[in-house]
Amino acid sequence: MLRSLLFVAFVFAAPAHASEEQAAIDMAIQRGADQRMTPENTALVYVDYTSGLDNLMNTMPTDVYKNNIAAFAKFNPLFDLPTAVLGTENEYYGTMLPEITENVTENVRRFPRHTSSGFTAEMDAWLKEEGITNILIGGISIDNCVSHTALDALAAGYGVYVVVDVSSTNSRLVEDAAIMRLVQAGAVPIGWLNAMTELGQSWEGPYADGMRAIVREHWPASTVGPTEDSTPDGAGLGEFGMDDTSD
Repeated sequence: MLRSLLFVAFVFAAPAHASEEQAAIDMAIQRGADQRMTPENTALVYVDYTSGLDNLMNTMPTDVYKNNIAAFAKFNPLFDLPTAVLGTENEYYGTMLPEITENVTENVRRFPRHTSSGFTAEMDAWLKEEGITNILIGGISIDNCVSHTALDALAAGYGVYVVVDVSSTNSRLVEDAAIMRLVQAGAVPIGWLNAMTELGQSWEGPYADGMRAIVREHWPASTVGPTEDSTPDGAGLGEFGMDDTSD
């Protein structure tokens, strides 16, 4: 009897925001299952990939981080999606990273802003004109400009997928907190490989050759930690044609 009374007291004493946070998480899970990304409903958003900020990112090894950014940048020419590039180039922020300037060349819009969030009224109007319902976003830093842009896009009703392995910051603690906040708000955290294969859909479809090229060049280098080639011929992914794989 005492145990039952204690349970009832605990339930009624639980703060209301706990159920609200769970509802937000449930909504994010449900929405993610209902509306997948496609090349027809998704826009790319690259946030503040500049040399003056890049040197402060340290939550993953630099070579891995740059490799992942390059892989993400190649989504632009592969899928030819509406693409927003955010970032100011000056003496403080530096210049856009070569991973972006050398690869992000198709259907690009630049959106100047004076706030941490890059989701402006102009961007909102552009997304609506393009018929976009989802944005795939990554950049610097995940706990600041990426988060604010994503949160504002969520509030405006867009589905938001945050590419976590191309979005770093200078503290693992705040990176984890930022991802938790984004999930609670309804965003979907995703890796670049998962995002690419969701957009590409099939290894026999129109994007298959481009996806294979990105995987061959960038997937092995995205590994954090030691690896060992266990393929029978020792060739590894470099010689693997991927014709019979679903990964």
